[in-house]
Amino acid sequence: MRRYVWIVCGLLGFLCIAHAQEKTSPFWGKQEVYLKNQTVKTFELVNQLLEENPPSTEAPSLARRSALMLLDGVLHDTRLDGNSVYTDFIDARIKMIITELGQPLAEGMRIYKLYNASYIVRTPSVTVAYDLYRGAAMKESPSLISDEVMRELVKQCDILFLSHNHSDHVDPVVVDYFLQEGKSVVAPDEVLPANKQVKHIREERIIERSFPVRNGQLRVQILPGHQDALQNNIYVVKSPEGYTFAQTGDQYHKEDLDWLLNVHTQIGSLDVLMINCWANSLYEVIDGFDPKLVLTSHENELGHTIDHRESYWTSYAKLASVRRPKCLMTWAEGISYKR
Repeated sequence: MRRYVWIVCGLLGFLCIAHAQEKTSPFWGKQEVYLKNQTVKTFELVNQLLEENPPSTEAPSLARRSALMLLDGVLHDTRLDGNSVYTDFIDARIKMIITELGQPLAEGMRIYKLYNASYIVRTPSVTVAYDLYRGAAMKESPSLISDEVMRELVKQCDILFLSHNHSDHVDPVVVDYFLQEGKSVVAPDEVLPANKQVKHIREERIIERSFPVRNGQLRVQILPGHQDALQNNIYVVKSPEGYTFAQTGDQYHKEDLDWLLNVHTQIGSLDVLMINCWANSLYEVIDGFDPKLVLTSHENELGHTIDHRESYWTSYAKLASVRRPKCLMTWAEGISYKR
């Protein structure tokens, strides 16, 4: 009898192993298919972790840090560059933002981080976009963010500010979407110079301008920054409610530090600073703006080499030394701010 039991157990064990092999065998010899499926499963886990651990100025939970580091691992694997799973992932996340933008905002600000250095800042009266970019270097789709999703996003915004003349910050298709909607696009002189519909503004001093939006005029201070020799406008926006916010584009020029390190004395109080994570003298520039909340940008740009594809874990290390409220976000996340 005991002999028969062992035979039955052996057969059952063999069937279990065979069943497991049937589930994995479709990937044998198909490395790209395997990586694609693994990435989809990773993104599902990341979405769940981020939903349960949303952005906050509190110390990030282990689960949230783990989610961002999972993204680092996937997004630094160049074998996946251009894969459609990236488009599916970010499109689904941005659709949640579009739904949220369609709902009234009663008070305060809501800041959304998109791909690369793109941000959308919303108050009850205005929605401002910075450097909206669909993303390039995609093999299986025309862009990282689909045209359909980006067009819907543009419909929810009132104005677009472009920092400087780099293709990962200036997307001519997105610019056309704004202009077709009759909305202002503001940029330095070097950006799309032949497009006369773009409002080209650049002076080598801090200036103030007003721009029409759906609920009146938007006051903006324009700072004469640079990325090396390239013009890099820094727009300090003041909403009708009195909230102030700025995005630094790709600011990186040693000579600008002469005025950046105490720029708060010239621009006044700043609520939110959105700064490139590799900015020259990062900590000193943050102190120069003296913001009440710090957000970083430019992590995990897929067109860069691995060593220059700035990671979330390195941004966490940098932000650890920032002694003021801060938050590290990934693509298509939002954080609320109010005084």
